[in-house]
Amino acid sequence: MNREELAVCLEAGFIDFNIDEKTNERFLPKILTNNQKQQVKVLESLLSELKNCDEFFFSVAFVTNSGIACLADALNELQNKNIKGKILASQYQNFTEPRALRRLLKFPNIEVKIITADYNFHAKGYLFHKKAKPEQNLEDSYNMIIGSSNLTQTALTVNREWNVQLSSMKNGALIKQMQQELEERMAMMTKFGANIALVLCTLGLSPLLSLLYGPY
Repeated sequence: MNREELAVCLEAGFIDFNIDEKTNERFLPKILTNNQKQQVKVLESLLSELKNCDEFFFSVAFVTNSGIACLADALNELQNKNIKGKILASQYQNFTEPRALRRLLKFPNIEVKIITADYNFHAKGYLFHKKAKPEQNLEDSYNMIIGSSNLTQTALTVNREWNVQLSSMKNGALIKQMQQELEERMAMMTKFGANIALVLCTLGLSPLLSLLYGPY
């Protein structure tokens, strides 16, 4: 994506919807939902972004084994290409599944952390970075999906979820704000504290987190 291409998409998305040969629909601002009649799923957009990204960052409240299963092939491909990722989850209502975390920890290219300091952490956001390729007239850019979908099979394929998908160049105000928010949440977890939390969660002992970090 380059600035000219993004400008056309933003104009179509926020000013005047007018698809022409210059408009790349992939970068149009859009609402993502699961609609059985139209045969569309949030999962399709997530898989497309993973396929095309050079780096990714997920922030979700819930992670389940079924959600990881939906992404298994894509995650294996990213591992083979040594594309780095970060996944931040919470133990809100103790919903995140231990076996889902165990599956994620098998990927050496993915950093996984559990929020313990913010007990009401319930944010859902998916960020994808595409590095610049000057030879193809492509600039450093980001795509983001922000809304209601957790990393679960039902949220990605069945539930009536609402998410917005947006694109930004690397110096856009929105992407800067999202990056700051994600990095602040990651920084809340010391390496030791995060490891302890992960061990307890993967063993199915997440209720013990309240003994270490206080009540939920």
